[in-house]
Amino acid sequence: MNWATLCPAETIAPGQSRGFDPLGSGRASLFVVNWQGQWRAWEDWCPHWQTGPMAWRKDAYWSGDGQALACHAHGARFDPLTGLCTLGPCLGQSLRSVPLRQDTQGWLQVDTAGLHAIRNEEPTGSDTFNQGDTT
Repeated sequence: MNWATLCPAETIAPGQSRGFDPLGSGRASLFVVNWQGQWRAWEDWCPHWQTGPMAWRKDAYWSGDGQALACHAHGARFDPLTGLCTLGPCLGQSLRSVPLRQDTQGWLQVDTAGLHAIRNEEPTGSDTFNQGDTT
């Protein structure tokens, strides 16, 4: 694993998200969500077009009502905790998760070895990650 440190967890308020570019590609390759007391990291990649970005402006990953993640290119909505598309052309497909942990000082870290969007790779069937690791 190749852990990259992103930011202190407290800088992403509950119900908010933030995009990151840990590989220095010039655009966010992933975003982190703080939802209902849980953290998730997702690739900034839509399963419908198999590309990114999903946000219409910096860090704007939420639907208008703030209850779902959204791909603003075509209006697809995703469950913030499972990544499952609940509305739109990719119904039943999912966002790709990125391994996420919080270190002992409260900083969020992601495993950049799991990123596919920037390297233009296709996901494999084994691309599910445990995001509950807080060590």
